[in-house]
Amino acid sequence: MEALRDRNFRLLFAARAISYVGTYLAPIAVAFAVLDVGGSATEVGLSFAAWTIAQVATLAFGGVIGDRFPRRAVMIASDTGSFAVRAAMGALLVSGHAQVWELIVLQACGGAAVAFYSPASYGLVPEVVRAELLQQANSLLGIARYAAFPLGAAAGGTIVATVGSGTALLFDAGTYGASALLLSQVRVQSLERIRKSFVHELREGWSAFVEQTWVWVLCLWIALYFLITYAPFFVLGPYIAKHSMNGAGSWGIVVTGEGIGALLGALVGLRFKPRRPMVATASIFLPTAIQSALLAFHAPVELLAPAALFAGFGFSCGSVVWDTALQQTIAPEKLARVSAYGWMSAMVFLPAGYALAGPIASIVGMREYLLFGAAWLIVSTLFVIRLPSVRGFVSEPPVEAVPAPAAT
Repeated sequence: MEALRDRNFRLLFAARAISYVGTYLAPIAVAFAVLDVGGSATEVGLSFAAWTIAQVATLAFGGVIGDRFPRRAVMIASDTGSFAVRAAMGALLVSGHAQVWELIVLQACGGAAVAFYSPASYGLVPEVVRAELLQQANSLLGIARYAAFPLGAAAGGTIVATVGSGTALLFDAGTYGASALLLSQVRVQSLERIRKSFVHELREGWSAFVEQTWVWVLCLWIALYFLITYAPFFVLGPYIAKHSMNGAGSWGIVVTGEGIGALLGALVGLRFKPRRPMVATASIFLPTAIQSALLAFHAPVELLAPAALFAGFGFSCGSVVWDTALQQTIAPEKLARVSAYGWMSAMVFLPAGYALAGPIASIVGMREYLLFGAAWLIVSTLFVIRLPSVRGFVSEPPVEAVPAPAAT
């Protein structure tokens, strides 16, 4: 892989890979941490909601910071903040002094900290690798992400079961610390940026986000997908698995299938370079509807797991194409802000989707709600790929970043 021959990208790749292990370890550790100190299932949900809401609320600010300051430094600061949050949670638990409200507050702090990482990371990749290697670099980062899923989940479950949730969170803190150390070794020249008022930069980023119609249209489409199709599948799936699919083991196979598909999608993304990338992104995502339809009819795991594999493949491969298109199209000095608005708009409905899936299904029925989600995805995808802004977007030479004279 030519991108991995570059020392700076190898360091970035290693930092992301280690950090992703902690990312997939953390949900297990946090859930059992809350339960271990006497919390309820509702309070577990509140801890996850605190993380998501804080992250969404802070993303726009993270985008401005990622465009205003050297992106490597922003990512190191974010990792340092995340290290402090997880270390504090782990120390409270290990010492026996943790309370549920403290864990929820620290979860919110952690969500705010990571909101500064992703926008800066989007902008750093084009500064680290040559333009023609962008898609390969994005694919490799995707491989690191999805390969870390089984490792992180297994490590989280093992550490929690053997030595406790506090130690697991201290381990998670260590992954953030290792990531920060690796990033500190990256040598990259930062772009020259003219700093304006914070509000002006927020508006400028928003203008750049809505300027490209395909960007905001697809972000809105994904946001509605999370609300209407994704959240009901993952909320209702465990319930159906418990009563009709031999329980948690079967559901674990389904989730594993999605993880394998995501890893395969990242691998295919190494060479998949469609002429009309946004049409391709939406089209390969279309089979995701199959898993919702199969779950609606309580299909056996032998059918549902392969359908989940296709869903994971489409999301992962499409994400690689999307990331590359964004990095090649948006002006480098605005890239962190545009990616932040993209993340924020895509995630804004997800908490509501999780919260509403159960109540809506109890009114209209689980089968009907899941089938509605599948039908909506098919109809909306066919509509989106016919829009001129989506169909008309073609791959073009990327916007080149002009580095400043001095390294940071």
